[in-house]
Amino acid sequence: MDATSLRDRKKARTRAALIEVSQRLFADQGYAETTLDDICREVEITPQTLLRYFPSKAHLAVAVLDDALEELRAFLEHPDRVHTTLLVWTEYLTLEVRELDEPSSSATANHIRNLRAFHRWTTKDPVLIAMHGDVERRLAELLAASLERDWDAAPGDLHAALVASALVAGRRAVWMRWLAGDDETSAGMLDEHLAVVGYVKSRMARSTADRLPPPRSTS
Repeated sequence: MDATSLRDRKKARTRAALIEVSQRLFADQGYAETTLDDICREVEITPQTLLRYFPSKAHLAVAVLDDALEELRAFLEHPDRVHTTLLVWTEYLTLEVRELDEPSSSATANHIRNLRAFHRWTTKDPVLIAMHGDVERRLAELLAASLERDWDAAPGDLHAALVASALVAGRRAVWMRWLAGDDETSAGMLDEHLAVVGYVKSRMARSTADRLPPPRSTS
């Protein structure tokens, strides 16, 4: 077996272990109370090694969100994609909601246990606030770029940016409603997500782009 592929597999296993252990410790001990040394002790690596994978504890806290974003990127940027961005987005939301009831991995299960606590952490930690906001910014940019390709629109298309922002804001609003409650299941969430997508499709159809200015010339 190729030595490079062995190294890559070992790195992937170590990265996955760091995410799984950190999410579990955050759930059991709390985010502020968990140290990098705690995580390293369980994974049996040094802090220096951990920092090669994640620059900070905050990066570990949002790693599950980052990974989900990259999975969505792989779908949307695949050269052979045939489904529309809105269809891919709807499937993404569907899978995300299902994870609440049937987590696909131990890291995801621990992240779900953390969700309400994570929401409290992000209101107190400015680094987490900034990083969570950055995930949403990148998500909106990814959706906007994908919508531009769907519509054969020029980069910087204002309508694509508005639709993407509405989709991301709608997703956030649905999750905030869930976080504010005490139901541990996904009851009703998918219907709310689909209602947001339906609203965007009906009220922000591509035909409404005619009312918006075209992208500015860069020449």
